[in-house]
Amino acid sequence: MASSAWAGGCAGGQCYQRVTTPPVYDTVQEQVMVSPPRAVAREIPAEYGEVTEQVMTRAPRTYARQVPPVTQTVAEQVMVQPARKVWSVTRDAYGREVGCWVMQPATYATQYRQVVVQPGGVTYETQPAEYATVTRPVQVRPARTYYESIPATYATQSRQVMVQPGYDGWQPIGGGHHRPRKYLNW
Repeated sequence: MASSAWAGGCAGGQCYQRVTTPPVYDTVQEQVMVSPPRAVAREIPAEYGEVTEQVMTRAPRTYARQVPPVTQTVAEQVMVQPARKVWSVTRDAYGREVGCWVMQPATYATQYRQVVVQPGGVTYETQPAEYATVTRPVQVRPARTYYESIPATYATQSRQVMVQPGYDGWQPIGGGHHRPRKYLNW
């Protein structure tokens, strides 16, 4: 036989009713990391400038130059033939041949010759170096890399959290007796 509680009544016993309470949620704010800290490489290109300087375009040179000797023409009397005795045959007034030794004086002539007044030689001449002004690019500062530290970034994020779980259970009707509860997390 079924009890009255099963039949919808509560005669003679403790009666319970089914109670369902949903869980209670609340919104909480919390800090969350959006991006972690990192280092970013930054390239700084090389810097260039200009330098103006004197550069040698031709080195000094030394030349050897031949200096010819200085000469002069000199005239001098030279003996062409010395004085001598010569046998000479002539005819006298009667037509006879007469031979005798005759002194002939020396003969002279003017002779010209070149005389070195100043000897020749070698002189050295130096041609100075030649320079030009040149402007050229130079590296003032080399390229370099530096690392920039970027801190982590955070944001406030809202999320729902359960502050009280829901339950599904039985509660006595009309009395403050013991209430068995079965908690359900929803």
